[in-house]
Amino acid sequence: MDVRRAHPRRASTRAVVAASTLGLVLGLVAAVPARAESGSTGGTTPGGITTTPIAPPPASKPTTAITATASPYQGAVMGIAQPIFVRFSSPVAFKARAEKNMRVYVSGVLSSGAWHWKDSQTAVFRPQTFWKSRSTIAIKMTMKGVVLAESSSRTFVGATTKVHWFKTSRSFVAKVDDATHRMKVYLDGKVVRTIPVSLGKPGFETRSGVKVVQEKYETRRMTSVGAGITDPNDQYDVTATWAVRITPTGEFVHGAPWAAGRIGRYNGSHGCTNVLEVDGKWFYDRVLPGDPVVTVGTGRAMEYWNGPGGPWNMPWKFWLAKSATGPQR
Repeated sequence: MDVRRAHPRRASTRAVVAASTLGLVLGLVAAVPARAESGSTGGTTPGGITTTPIAPPPASKPTTAITATASPYQGAVMGIAQPIFVRFSSPVAFKARAEKNMRVYVSGVLSSGAWHWKDSQTAVFRPQTFWKSRSTIAIKMTMKGVVLAESSSRTFVGATTKVHWFKTSRSFVAKVDDATHRMKVYLDGKVVRTIPVSLGKPGFETRSGVKVVQEKYETRRMTSVGAGITDPNDQYDVTATWAVRITPTGEFVHGAPWAAGRIGRYNGSHGCTNVLEVDGKWFYDRVLPGDPVVTVGTGRAMEYWNGPGGPWNMPWKFWLAKSATGPQR
């Protein structure tokens, strides 16, 4: 048997190396700074190392609720050209989020129409063509808790979750042609009455395009002063019968007994669509808010902003240009 003995000198060397290594480790441990607890104010470790406190997470910003009000009113029965308007109580920065949480259905089927932002607080919805008649239009709003805007100091969240709905009635469309001085009225696609008209004279041309019925009056006083007309040769003060408003800027379809001689023959109004009283009464009795009146051939275009009829005059590609998400899918 070969028994090897440890050499005394080698054993001594190993002891020295081990002692040196242990001292190095202890020195490193002493040099490591102690971890400060969250929210601590710092201090000095027993090894003499100054600690830096870990800052607590920032407090969340206070929130402000944004409400959304839709029109037409809940349960209304409207004509087929009534757009949807949603008005927010505060500006909306994240418009795509708002649109995705305002889904529009036609008798239970998702509409292929689109939202359009008139301004930062007003969204308008319309399909590419008029609504289908005799339908239920429902806006499912699920914006409660959805972040719609942020500032440096506040978060603005939606507060509205509900289903808002209205109905469309029969299809009732009036088409006015300046060239023939006639208005044809279509009920569910069929002509039911042809009405002689007199439109706006030069300088006061009736607008061409889609206009939408808003309200109606059995009689309504109309004056040049109310219309802002100052020319002394164009002053008037008349009482119109069976007056149906089709723009907020003052266009009506109405009976004009003083204009019977020109109705159906030539233009002479200050922009309104003049009709005989018997035709005015027939129209008044049948028309609903939301029914379209479509005029052609006058040379003066209907403005995009001019009441509920305005949106229908905007080409579809321009409409989509102010939508954050495009047609619903």
